Amino acid sequence: MTTDDQSLTHKERALGEIRDDIETTREKLAATLDAIEDKLNLPKQAQQAAGKLGDRFRDLQRDNPVVLYASAAIVALGTVGGVLVWRMARR
Repeated sequence: MTTDDQSLTHKERALGEIRDDIETTREKLAATLDAIEDKLNLPKQAQQAAGKLGDRFRDLQRDNPVVLYASAAIVALGTVGGVLVWRMARR
């Protein structure tokens, strides 16, 4: 093996490492762009939030339905009371 052959092998190895670095950087960049897209995609965020809210609702319904129904009754009474106050104020 001559000196040129050894250098060529070293250069090829260095090129392989550079290519691996480039591929790793591309993967990291793609992951970063995906994360940015997720942050800026408001409909997707709203859908995820609605899904989490639905999960919480189902958990509450399963674990403690009395609290759920009491909360619903309070909201309903508050709404009816608000409508009555509004109608009385209009007269």
